[in-house]
Amino acid sequence: MDALYIKISRARIIDPISQTDDIVDVGIQDGKLAKIGEVTDTMADKVVQLNKKILSPTLIDLHTHVYYLSTSMGVDVDALSARSGVGVFVDAGSAGAGNFLGFKEYVIRRANARVYSFLNIGFGGITYFGLSGGKQVGEIPDVSVADIASAEKCIEKNRDVIVGVKVRLSKNANGDLGAFPLRAAKKVARKFGLPVMLHFGKPPPTLFEMIPLLERGDILTHCFNHSSNSVVSEDTEGILNIVAKAKKRGVVFDVGHGMGSFSFSVAKRAVESGFFPDTISTDIHKFCIPSPVYDLPTTMTKFLNLGMPLSEILKATTYNPALAIGKSTQYGSIRVGNNAELVSLEVVKHETVLFDSYGKSIRATEIIEPSVLFRNGNPVKIDYIPFGKC
Repeated sequence: MDALYIKISRARIIDPISQTDDIVDVGIQDGKLAKIGEVTDTMADKVVQLNKKILSPTLIDLHTHVYYLSTSMGVDVDALSARSGVGVFVDAGSAGAGNFLGFKEYVIRRANARVYSFLNIGFGGITYFGLSGGKQVGEIPDVSVADIASAEKCIEKNRDVIVGVKVRLSKNANGDLGAFPLRAAKKVARKFGLPVMLHFGKPPPTLFEMIPLLERGDILTHCFNHSSNSVVSEDTEGILNIVAKAKKRGVVFDVGHGMGSFSFSVAKRAVESGFFPDTISTDIHKFCIPSPVYDLPTTMTKFLNLGMPLSEILKATTYNPALAIGKSTQYGSIRVGNNAELVSLEVVKHETVLFDSYGKSIRATEIIEPSVLFRNGNPVKIDYIPFGKC
C-alpha cells in the first residue's frame, strides 16, 4: 500500500537558512517532505489548509527540564508539547550519570515529543530545587561529585540522546568551587566532541573567569540575566568586549529565560545594539510555567515585541538549536527529503502584558501562536491558549 500523501495548502514557508519566504504548497509522504511547490488536491489523501499561516521547521527548545516526577522541577514533556507546539525538547542537565538511565527509560523513550539531553557533570543532576524558604542547593557540593569517569561511561552508552554536558556556575549553584566544575565538564565534552552548556548567574565566578574557557560551539545560557555578571556593561550600556569576542569565535549565546535569568532591560539593550541571541530557549520547569515563562512561543513573543526580526527569532528556535546539538541534518530546515518535522505559526494582533524574571513588564501588541504541529508529517492540532488569556 502506498504511503499516505498529505498536502499542506497555501503555507507561508519561512526558512532562514534557504532565505525562503514564500507562499507555496507542501507535499508530505512517508513522513518526509516530498515536494515544495504546487501540489494538486488529486495527489493528496489528506489536505491541511494553512491559509498563508507560517510553516516553519519544528520549534526546538534548547534549555528545558523535563525529567518529570523524578526531579522536583521536571514537567510533563508531552503535555507541554501538545499545548505549545514545540516538537523537540533538550533537557539541560536534570540528570547526571547517577540517574540518567531512569530519565532515558521513563521519559525520553516513552515521549511522543523528541527529547535529547545535556548530561549534568554533577553525578546526581539537579534532583531537588526550590526548597521551602527559597533555598537552592548546588548539585556539586565538592569536587568529587563532578565525577568525570562516570560521566564518560554514561555518554559512551547513550550517544543517541546525549548531546552535550551541562554545568552550573554561580553563587547559588556551585560558585565556591570556582571554575573547577566547568573545567571538569570541558574535559568530558572534549573527549566526545560535544559542547558544554554553561549556566552562569551571580558571581563567583565572573564572566571574565568563565568565558575564556568556552570554545566554538559551547553554549552560554541565561545570557540576558540581570546581575553583576551581565553581558551588558553598566558603564557604557554596551556589550562587554569579552562577550562580543566570544560570540565572534563561535560561542553560542542562549536565552534560558527561567525563573530568575531573563531581564527585559538587558535584552532590550542587546537587541537594540544588534546583539541577538543565537538560540531562544525557556529554561522551563515546574516553578516558572505559570509565570513568567509559560512556554516557548511566549518567549519568542517577548523578543518580537523587543524588536528582534521574526526571521531571526525563527532561526534562533529552529536551525541554530539544531546546529548546537549536532542535529541540523534532522531538524531546522525545510527541504525536500528532510523529515517532515514542522509547525504552523501565526503572528496575531493581541495586546497583553508580559513579564521578565525580575517582575518587570512590557506591553505586547503582537503574539506568536502555534496552530498545527507536524510530527513525522502527521498533523496535530494545537489548541493554544496564549499567556495573558489563561
